[in-house]
Amino acid sequence: MPITKAEASRLSRRTGMKQHDFSIVNDGVLTLLNNAETRACVFLLTDSADVNAEGMCSVYEIRPKGCQTYPYVLNTDDVAVLDDGCPHRSQFGLPPEGTATVLLNLEERIVREGSSD
Repeated sequence: MPITKAEASRLSRRTGMKQHDFSIVNDGVLTLLNNAETRACVFLLTDSADVNAEGMCSVYEIRPKGCQTYPYVLNTDDVAVLDDGCPHRSQFGLPPEGTATVLLNLEERIVREGSSD
């Protein structure tokens, strides 16, 4: 999940974790890491790699905007759609109005930050 520098800073302050413990720069984009054992986000409290395993977000109240809008993502035409990779797609309806705008703004911030490094 791509995150902004401000989101990384907030996560670091609130969790006490160092930024490199939960994120990596991938192709110039700051991205949340996955737990090596569970293959899930480092902030997801779960003991299983099973896609249907129960888990809870340990940073839910301060989770990044991309996490808040998932499983809605932008397609190549910048239209908000359900992510093909989401194993729970059937549980979601059409993207709420304004989702594309939120995602476009987030993408712009992330790209701008990546190009300023």
